[in-house]
Amino acid sequence: MYYLGIDNGLNGGLVLIDENEMIVQKHVMPFIQGKKKEFDVTEINNIIHRMSVLSSRENEKLYGFLEEARVQPVSGKRASFTTGLCYGMFQGFLTAYEIPYEIVAPKTWQKELLKGLASDTKVASIMFSQRKYPKVDWTPTERSRKAHDGLTDACCIAIYGKRMKGDKK
Repeated sequence: MYYLGIDNGLNGGLVLIDENEMIVQKHVMPFIQGKKKEFDVTEINNIIHRMSVLSSRENEKLYGFLEEARVQPVSGKRASFTTGLCYGMFQGFLTAYEIPYEIVAPKTWQKELLKGLASDTKVASIMFSQRKYPKVDWTPTERSRKAHDGLTDACCIAIYGKRMKGDKK
């Protein structure tokens, strides 16, 4: 079985793990940089499609976990629209590729996985992911020096989902 964790913001990521919590694929959220940063919808579709094909080819079930999107009171109109767009887009892609999924509230997975780590959840997800996978490069590009919290959040969401589904078996 494969588990897909999705941190669905413009600075988010997608991480696919297997039954043993080994990372199969990881992707920084694709975007197009113009006057303003926009989602690269075609590339997001391609990534989800490739994951779907991989699971079918290997005769493995694929299950998605999408982080619940919430508009913050301080968010502007554009940020609110972008958040809703991405949230709906992922639900559409997962449904179109017949990937069963659950929506997970950020506080739910954070409470479960980030106990005893930094109070800043972004820092804590980086710490958790780096400790669990010390040989994995969490930077978004080869030139980057800082870990990408969208990738580490997506990783944590996938692990949370795997552990949650595993408990129900």
